[in-house]
Amino acid sequence: MKKLNTISLSFIVIRTMNIESTLSFYSALGMEFIEEQHGTSNLVHYACDLGNLVLEIYPYKVTLVNSENQQIMGAESMLGFNVTSLERTLYNLEKLGIKSKISSKVKNSERRASVIDPDGRIIHLTEISSVD
Repeated sequence: MKKLNTISLSFIVIRTMNIESTLSFYSALGMEFIEEQHGTSNLVHYACDLGNLVLEIYPYKVTLVNSENQQIMGAESMLGFNVTSLERTLYNLEKLGIKSKISSKVKNSERRASVIDPDGRIIHLTEISSVD
């Protein structure tokens, strides 16, 4: 039986007050991190490619706020999921009253969107080709 919507975890973001200790801990487990900085942000973080999953370590920001300038409680972590149908996934979430918080966009031929889960975590969704 063919699944209508396959989902897999694509990345995890850990926010920490002590980036050096956290980086050392995960490095001691055998993970190799590279330093990254996206776009015009001056926020340096570290990423480790674990095959089909990327683990990123970011410095913890005491003040994480949403577009209404309200503090986001669950924003210490972020999850990224690969889905086979972004449209279907966003439709299913909309039925629960959850709308895309960051508009859907295309980057490197991938369709992407972000939503906020009930605990305030940012969840990134990336559409991938289905695999039979």
